[in-house]
Amino acid sequence: MRWLSLFLLGSVAACQTEARRLLVVDLTLADPLTLEATAAPWHAAGYRVEYRRFYPHLTRQDLSRYRTVLVLGGREPEGLSDALTIGDLAILTEWVRRDGVVVLGYADGDGAVDRWVMNQWLVAQGAGIAVGSEMRGPPQLLDATPLPHSALDNAGFAPFPAGRNFPLEIRDRSQALARASGTALVAASRVHDGLIVVASRSLLASADADTRARDFLVALARWTRRPAEWASVGASARAASLHLANAPQRVAVHPPLLAPPAGSEPTVLPEPAAPRRAETVQAPAWIGRQGMRVLWSRFTLYSLDSLLGFVDVAALNALATTIPEAALADTLSTRNIWKITGERLQATSIHWFPAVSLRAIAHGGGGDVADEVNRHGALTPIACGLDSLFWRGSLRPAYRALTKLGGARPEVIAGVALDLDSAMTYYRGSGFCDADYRVGLAALGLDSVEVARLATLPPVVRYDTLLERGSLSRYYDGLEVAVAERATLLRGELERLHPDLRFAFRATTVPADWFSLGLLRGFSSPDAPVLLWLTERRGRVLVQRYAERDIFALSALGLEPQRSTFAPGEWSRLRYATFSDHAGFWLDGAATDSLGRVIRRFIK
Repeated sequence: MRWLSLFLLGSVAACQTEARRLLVVDLTLADPLTLEATAAPWHAAGYRVEYRRFYPHLTRQDLSRYRTVLVLGGREPEGLSDALTIGDLAILTEWVRRDGVVVLGYADGDGAVDRWVMNQWLVAQGAGIAVGSEMRGPPQLLDATPLPHSALDNAGFAPFPAGRNFPLEIRDRSQALARASGTALVAASRVHDGLIVVASRSLLASADADTRARDFLVALARWTRRPAEWASVGASARAASLHLANAPQRVAVHPPLLAPPAGSEPTVLPEPAAPRRAETVQAPAWIGRQGMRVLWSRFTLYSLDSLLGFVDVAALNALATTIPEAALADTLSTRNIWKITGERLQATSIHWFPAVSLRAIAHGGGGDVADEVNRHGALTPIACGLDSLFWRGSLRPAYRALTKLGGARPEVIAGVALDLDSAMTYYRGSGFCDADYRVGLAALGLDSVEVARLATLPPVVRYDTLLERGSLSRYYDGLEVAVAERATLLRGELERLHPDLRFAFRATTVPADWFSLGLLRGFSSPDAPVLLWLTERRGRVLVQRYAERDIFALSALGLEPQRSTFAPGEWSRLRYATFSDHAGFWLDGAATDSLGRVIRRFIK
């Protein structure tokens, strides 16, 4: 009897563990630091959230290990990512038949393939839910309102910012859990004894945008763990056969594996905090006193005086200007431009950061620089990230030219800035050109025979081969380390030209691709952290996560006055985010006196 009791207790404990586990499958292979906002509500609701980044497909082992799966759609064919396969759909079908919970997070904007495949699978399950088509218009930036007396109780009543969404078409009003403008944004359906929930990736990641959004998402996560409360949700009806013949892009068969390949082990989200590092990041004196107050704008000599006037009215202390490629050439005309610029800036206390776009550098490297190769084996309009000619002939000369723009007055330049936008998109889905591939294979630690065999693979099968071997994690780590080593050497060379030079990076999304992370790692150190100008509000958490990867940074929050950022109710919360979670703020574009006065009041 005692043995039987212990067996039963063990069985119950195992079931409880399974019921508390949630698997995140992200077909974009997003870095864990960009998914913490998505995972946080589910973690708060009692789930152990596990994310298998480098094998974004379902296996038969997942059916017994997890109760809930959160599938975040990819961005094909508009953007580079992995995509749902027929094998994934077979596992999802079995998932709901085994009392499991499937949460589908469709991509907003890009990702027509996975939205279409999700819709076909929902029809096959008789779920009575469909994601609206982009043919009816682009996804809209909406506020969602939890529905009173819906199946999802205690989810709040006030609208919350829900990001970009397509409207959901539902068969039964009881399926709607949140609405906007009369259409459902979050919907659910009972299928067999399981549950399907559909929402946008943007909405599922909105917990950091507003406490009301977090309250709703935590309530949703808790509800998925309580099958007794699903009864009032509309049940599936009129199930049909699965038809995938007319997909926008061919749907791969990819039979599901019994278990994920070795080397693709999941990580826990939110990631546990690492022990505090001994290094302390040293901020420049001007940031330590006032914080970063940066204006990002395009450089033209005729507009320089107006820019300096706005900086004075708004009480800013830094100006970053993107420099046209032609102005970086060393000619008599450009020398005269930079002589005049240096004289005007020397008469101010402004810290100047001449800037250039990484996309422009990486796209204009010359005919001898190889193009990057994406996961499909196709060429992309950007330079191969580890091509030596790209570094010697494009990146190094651009940085040296920016550093020397001060001419006879080098002190007017506080640092140089790089705009990472656009280039990050290409590098995130790439990394398989010949130069990258050689470096990545060397990082796998294989014997020479195996390396030689893999080296002969054509680009079209390189990604899939590494995916199935469970080698993608070590491969991308090797690429990042190689970029960091080259960036470190370049930093040392530039610091010999200008010992106090700082390195800044602008990005509207969190830098998380192997090339950008390598740059940040190589250009930073504890005594000279890089300056990050982002739109991510979780500055403190992000900087901590970067420090765990040997990236030392000070972040500034992007303010968007044109989108009612300065509504009275937002001021106090925005001030806290700007000067507590971040080391300051930055503005992009418009420079008017009225905006300058608003910024000055905000600072006070």
